Amino acid sequence: MIGSMERMKRTLTLIALCLCTLLLSSACSGGEKAGGATKTTDPFATSVPPSDPIPKEQLGKINAVLAGADYYVGRNNFVFGITNLKDEPQGGAKATATFYDLADRANPKPVGTFPAVQSSPGVGPVRTEIHANGETHTHGGQDESRVGYYVDFTFTHDGFWGVVIQATLKDGTQGASDIGFQVSKKAFFPQPGQKATASDNLTKADVKDIAEIDSGTPPNDMHDVKIKDSIAKGRPLVIVFSTPAYCASRFCGPVNDEVEEMQKKYKGSVDFVHVEIWRNFEKREFNPTVREWLLQKDGSLTEPWVYIVGKDGVIYDRFEGPSARNIMEASVKAVSEGKTFATR
Repeated sequence: MIGSMERMKRTLTLIALCLCTLLLSSACSGGEKAGGATKTTDPFATSVPPSDPIPKEQLGKINAVLAGADYYVGRNNFVFGITNLKDEPQGGAKATATFYDLADRANPKPVGTFPAVQSSPGVGPVRTEIHANGETHTHGGQDESRVGYYVDFTFTHDGFWGVVIQATLKDGTQGASDIGFQVSKKAFFPQPGQKATASDNLTKADVKDIAEIDSGTPPNDMHDVKIKDSIAKGRPLVIVFSTPAYCASRFCGPVNDEVEEMQKKYKGSVDFVHVEIWRNFEKREFNPTVREWLLQKDGSLTEPWVYIVGKDGVIYDRFEGPSARNIMEASVKAVSEGKTFATR
């Protein structure tokens, strides 16, 4: 369905943007070694014709792009973005995702079609921040150019999978687009069901200036708790890994805002921690806690991530990319009520 090299290059470029590739001038999630060159985050995006026919009039009307970097055998919060043919992100679309098992690449096997839920992070007053590279970004408030679509889906085996996205845009355009991708036996980043790392993250009590551990303007109020202490006390925990001031995709600040809104409601029963990605941005030095949780063997990482940990110290759920409260709150509420991954 998407056969040309030009279309493929555009898709890979969009994937890199959605994953917030770590660049030398402005950092965010993606695939860069600290101080190194950018690498392709997802080399498996390929065109895979589905076994069920899609109406010809829908082909070539939209683009679908992965907005996640790490899919594994088991239950996943699968996230994608939708753009029009001008590569402009599209919010307010009604979309479905049909997954295909590509174990036999010549005979794609449809597994099921699922409705996608829109997630548009951004709450509170709109504010403008000037980032380190001189770019000006607007944070706060919902923004339809900052949208992801989520589907709760369980992958039954590793290897190649595909998804066909069918969507009706706000302007009435109906379109379909397909993506091929790789599913791993085990996640590259910490996954639900694993013990959370008992990190000794820096808090306000450890630094002279809050700016050392929060690049946001203003800084948020999630720097009072150490991850290791919450785990030791059997306290449920929400951890957001992000860098508000250096986020090229503009996801980080809005995702932080969403987590802060949940903190106001659940802080009596759940601890909330923001971990800034950079300890020293100019020197490309990652925060030690980021190294413990997200840094890969090749020196790369992606962000923003939100991790939800149960009272047993086991990761209950996780969300990557443009995750808003409407996507995350059910899991936060569950751990606040004492649920754990074992009882999920």
